[in-house]
Amino acid sequence: MTQTSAKFMLSRRDVLKGAALGAGAGLLGWKTLFGISRAFAQEMSGENDDLQTIVNLAATAELFASTHYLAAINAAENGDLDLDQTQVDYLKTAFISERDHYDLLLSLGAQPVVTEFYVPDGLFSDKAMFAQITEVAETTFVSAYLAAARIFTEMGETAFAVTAAQISGVEAEHRALVRQIGMQLPNDRSYQAFQFANVSGAVPVLRPFLDGSGDGFVGPVAPPTDDEVAAIRAQSSALGYDGSIQPYAAMAPAMASSGGSESDMSGAVMVTAFGQNVNIRSMPSTTSSPVGVLAANTATAIDGQRMGDDGYTWWRVTGGGWVREDTVDEQAGAADLPMV
Repeated sequence: MTQTSAKFMLSRRDVLKGAALGAGAGLLGWKTLFGISRAFAQEMSGENDDLQTIVNLAATAELFASTHYLAAINAAENGDLDLDQTQVDYLKTAFISERDHYDLLLSLGAQPVVTEFYVPDGLFSDKAMFAQITEVAETTFVSAYLAAARIFTEMGETAFAVTAAQISGVEAEHRALVRQIGMQLPNDRSYQAFQFANVSGAVPVLRPFLDGSGDGFVGPVAPPTDDEVAAIRAQSSALGYDGSIQPYAAMAPAMASSGGSESDMSGAVMVTAFGQNVNIRSMPSTTSSPVGVLAANTATAIDGQRMGDDGYTWWRVTGGGWVREDTVDEQAGAADLPMV
């Protein structure tokens, strides 16, 4: 990606009003290119986004965020972006949490609509621009997850509504830290903004980052590799990052079962962690990232199974993620669950 001395300054006001979306890129072209015409139709008609649309767009945002933060971390460590070590550590923990969110969404069947991204030229060498643009993105993410929480509530999917709120809270923390980097008051509001009725309402704001249609945008920037993700994850403990907190969607079935290994939840099949905490993995492999923890002697619902490359059966947790058969005690009926 090229960097030039010319700085493209994109104000938050301009982005939120769509001023940088590109005059030649109409709505029809966007819909045709990314195949999410239904999402736009729902936004315009007032119909709610469906579950697949929500998780696909959320996964795209999380992949973009982790790509963005990794580029900033690398620029800072190379001396191109003027950040101190504390600020770099902020970005590393933000990166890890964005990857945790992304892995959770993938475990729920999400498919990002794009996997490469574009940025304003000079973004990763100009501290003020970086703070300003990142605030725009995080403000948008917060609003999108609030929209998801509203929709999940109306669907009766309380566990997923709470999980969306959990993620929104973390995105708000990221917004605060980048405002601090930009020497702005971090906690500048009483409530996070509710800007969109639907998650798809965030797409026009983020469009320049997804297709490069904004004036002065360059790229594409490739997403992090597995090795790059692993290298920063390896610093989690030293950074003080807590990756043990579960998404509520994974906790709810166990809570509803009143702490037992048997459940009265409409025939849900449960597994119970043996006498120690068990990692809930994003994919059925011990090399995949944890997306939560099943606490010792507690239960959670499962809804499918898969044979892993390691020869073990992995159970798919209803709220997202996987646990291996030798770490849990499964309820009768687990073996009859579908292969997924």
